[in-house]
Amino acid sequence: TFSNARLTVEAHLLDFEGNLYGEWMTVALLKRLRDEITFPDIHALTAQIERDVATARAYFQAQA
Repeated sequence: TFSNARLTVEAHLLDFEGNLYGEWMTVALLKRLRDEITFPDIHALTAQIERDVATARAYFQAQA
């Protein structure tokens, strides 16, 4: 997060290219990657997303 905005959930779909804006989907939460963090800027957020993607890929690889 960047501020105390309203509560939302954003899903990062690994290896998906397309546009789903306005579409409905079901998201299953399989594993919590980290606690909520307030980021000072977009660069810190981007770096954390990269770490989260690596963690998620490792999780799915271990499940295969």
